Amino acid sequence: MSCDPERVTGLVDAELDPQAAAAVAAHLETCLACRTQAEGERTLRARLRGLSAPELPAGFEARVREAKRARPSALPTAARWALPLAAALLVGVWLRGFAPLVAWDLARDHDKCFSRQPLPAKVLSGEPATVADWFREQGTELPALPAQVGALRLVGARYCPLVSLASAPHVYYASAQGRVSVFVVPQGVRFEDPLSSRARSDHVLLMRLEGRVVGIVGEQEADVQALAAALRPVLTAWASR
Repeated sequence: MSCDPERVTGLVDAELDPQAAAAVAAHLETCLACRTQAEGERTLRARLRGLSAPELPAGFEARVREAKRARPSALPTAARWALPLAAALLVGVWLRGFAPLVAWDLARDHDKCFSRQPLPAKVLSGEPATVADWFREQGTELPALPAQVGALRLVGARYCPLVSLASAPHVYYASAQGRVSVFVVPQGVRFEDPLSSRARSDHVLLMRLEGRVVGIVGEQEADVQALAAALRPVLTAWASR
């Protein structure tokens, strides 16, 4: 089989049937990129499982107990789900800003979009102003990003849903040798700026630019760094207007 990041994730999550799992496992023995992706995803999942449960808001348990005294007939059912639900919501909020998970989420969406033919862009254009105007019509203000950085050319954009349930502006660049995604992350992320990492089989760079968290994903680290260098002055000039 050829490289298939989605099936590698399926193997890690034990979601493949035995025949498909065996095929992917055999592929990992000869493919360093996919083996690195699998190891990275297993490490991330181990870290997530090892996270301590967040503390509940101050006074939450007392309020639940008070509600039980006030509504004794309704509380037995409510008490069984109220505390676990609150804890789950708090964990979800905390994980939305967990940098390794955000990096994996962006890489997953990058791979998913570029694996489709045709590219699932909502605006297909190499004109920066056209892409910026499309986002403005949807209610998102973005500057006109570079039309070309080295061999990489702007090809289009759309909003992409992330695992965190947020929807992020996603701009596509491509060349004959590589593909790069630029995301504007719609929530806060906890990381030391900038953060360079590997997720799946991709290079991911998270950086803060004029109050925004920008994620850049690509197969080649040089492409990611080149696009990051090109974006800094564009966003700086745009924010100072």
